[in-house]
Amino acid sequence: MPRHALIALLLALGVAVAGCADGGDVTTDTASGAEDVGDSAVSTADTRDDDVAADVGHEDVARDGVDTAAPADTAARTDTDTGADTDTDSAADTDTPADTGAAADTDTPADTETPADTDTPADTDTDTPADTETPADTDTETPADTDTATPADTSPPGAPLPGGRPNYVVTMFGGTSTTTRWSIIRTLAFHADATVTSTSWIWKQDTFTGNAATNKVATGYTTAGGVYTGVVRTPAGFQPGAAGSPLHGTFSHDAAGNLLITWSSGKTETWRVNTPTTHPLTMITCIGSSYGVRRAWGFGSQAPLTGVGATMAQIRAAGNLTFQDSWVNAYDTADARNQTYFNMAAYSVVNESAMMTAESQPSICDRWHTYVAGKPAQDGRKNLWNHQLGTVGCHEAGTPCPTSSCAQTTIGAGGGHTLAMFQVLDDDGVFRGWVAAEASLHGRFTGGAVVGSSYWIQP
Repeated sequence: MPRHALIALLLALGVAVAGCADGGDVTTDTASGAEDVGDSAVSTADTRDDDVAADVGHEDVARDGVDTAAPADTAARTDTDTGADTDTDSAADTDTPADTGAAADTDTPADTETPADTDTPADTDTDTPADTETPADTDTETPADTDTATPADTSPPGAPLPGGRPNYVVTMFGGTSTTTRWSIIRTLAFHADATVTSTSWIWKQDTFTGNAATNKVATGYTTAGGVYTGVVRTPAGFQPGAAGSPLHGTFSHDAAGNLLITWSSGKTETWRVNTPTTHPLTMITCIGSSYGVRRAWGFGSQAPLTGVGATMAQIRAAGNLTFQDSWVNAYDTADARNQTYFNMAAYSVVNESAMMTAESQPSICDRWHTYVAGKPAQDGRKNLWNHQLGTVGCHEAGTPCPTSSCAQTTIGAGGGHTLAMFQVLDDDGVFRGWVAAEASLHGRFTGGAVVGSSYWIQP
């Protein structure tokens, strides 16, 4: 069977998603898919191996002593998707950030990676729980939040801050078809005069250009001090020092207490506000939009959005992040959901700006190369996550698994999975987890243009 056909077959296990955001405040999701979390950190879905069809074997990756029992997800979430975006505005949504990706790379670079297997390493959960309906999203616009104008303040002066907290980090996933999906990561700052400002980054399946080398860029960070020295990559535009796009809007609240945001372009979003954990944090979950948002979550506190951040040692000490959700699209296939936790116990801090997993499996094919990097003094809350299953790197090196001759001990030429992350800090500035946007882009084929959104939080 041709490799791309095999990829498509694997991805067919995913189920189409519904509406804007998982609507859910609180459910009793036990993150059952997390039981196969090996050396790497998350288990972010088997359907997300943007690396290669050979990843089919990754469910059986050795555990290397890591506890394979999924910790109970103590936060309750309910998927009450609403998803009926009927806005038919044109594609020039001037209210999403400039596309930092790059247009149609029709070649299949040396990177033959298949859909994002951010599941590190053995997530066997590829179904999409209760969300099996396809949303009635007839919105044909794509988010191009490049608006920099300050809108008229149409909200009541002194509108209460959502949850009483001003500063949020947010991840968003949307698009009107499985070849035009996009992912966004952004900050939101709510002000006492009912205005909101944001810095945003967006990556789109249908507009990026170039290949893995141009879309998965080196960050200057490495895993020096670890079991080997690997280069840490991130989605183009999110590397240290790269600026996002500024946005401006107003906010108010409806009678039910939902947060309403109107950007100066006229685009709108509706968010449910709740407090799902015992930590001093507020969560917002998108339950409606005018421009095709499918999933979006954010977490807010009193902690500043800039100038602060947790070190690698502080992040590693946080323990497993079991309150989570994750959705991804691997291009021209159904969206897939993953419900497994971020296995922090699998990581070791190797230098002041990076941590990685031990990778102690005897066979390189079975190793999960996974790195997290960032330095608060330079990046603030930004973190960078880069990972790839060993069998993919071996394939890219021309020594397909199973083999004993593969010498590709680091992430291969295809760059692996690249995710942009913001730290979630509570009111006291304590690290509680991440929101993340995946943009693993190198070609327009299933597995070659992977975008998605996730969050992982302490329960």
